[in-house]
Amino acid sequence: MISFLNLEYFLLLSERLNFNTTAKELHITQQTLSGHINKLEKSLGVKLFLYGPPLKITSAGILLKTYASEILSCKRKMEESMFEMQKQKSGTITIGTTYSRAQFLLPPIIRDFKKKYPLVQIKLFEGNTPEVEVKLVKHEVDVAIGFQPANLKNIISIPLYHDPFMLVIHPAVLEQYFPDRPSHQFRIYNDQAIKDIIQCCPFLIMPSDTTVGKYCHQYISDQKLHITKILELRDVGTMLSMCYSQMGFMLCPRTLIQCSTYPFSKEHIIHPLPDFKPLMISVNYPEHQRHSSLIKSFIKIVKENLNNSLIASVRNVPAEDH
Repeated sequence: MISFLNLEYFLLLSERLNFNTTAKELHITQQTLSGHINKLEKSLGVKLFLYGPPLKITSAGILLKTYASEILSCKRKMEESMFEMQKQKSGTITIGTTYSRAQFLLPPIIRDFKKKYPLVQIKLFEGNTPEVEVKLVKHEVDVAIGFQPANLKNIISIPLYHDPFMLVIHPAVLEQYFPDRPSHQFRIYNDQAIKDIIQCCPFLIMPSDTTVGKYCHQYISDQKLHITKILELRDVGTMLSMCYSQMGFMLCPRTLIQCSTYPFSKEHIIHPLPDFKPLMISVNYPEHQRHSSLIKSFIKIVKENLNNSLIASVRNVPAEDH
């Protein structure tokens, strides 16, 4: 019967072509080495060496050498994969994301991941998008969910979905700042009405060092709009809460509106912004993690979770007339 050990000893002997040298290198006796070679020859029914001196390899031995190299290479890969799998099942994964996505998207994803990998310790890093990206580059985060990075080296991105920005405002705010215009007029999409809201109503906006804030400020600049009332907030959750509480309007990614605990679709006026290019949401991870089975499994669970819940809910958003 052929064993991996027989093949390993045969390969080294085929390179050294000396029983004494090979035995010493393997830390075994020449008798033990001869026994392994004899077992191979009996199992295969061929002579692998011409026993000189000098020792020479036969044509059958040369052929076996090719197969043995491939077999032992596959064995090493198998062992590495098994070791990696075992390590991953009881390892640690650090997930990075923004505060809002940690609140709205991660709970069901982590729940499903823990069911599959109950022994894996999960660590969570929350911050704004630039902070998460710094952690990715420094390899302090294993995987992140957020906007697709534009200029990060050695970071792999798996696209999930496009996230368009929406304008959200409560009719009570419109009645306060446009007392002579019925609020229902704003439910019909109109470019001028959107500009009037942005220029006259309190703008709940995040600072420009956040991704949401940066794109909102860029949108205002591109549209050449003049803002008179600004309430700057550092947290998307606070922005959602303020908007729901009729403190002003906001420009916010659609998925965060849909996944928040506030029922915006019941009373608030929600309009898409055609001139606002949707941003790609993706799973991002350092390139050195590309062979990690744990990362692959996490990405699969993220996609399954989004397909089953988030994306379905986004497709069912009640559209405003426009």
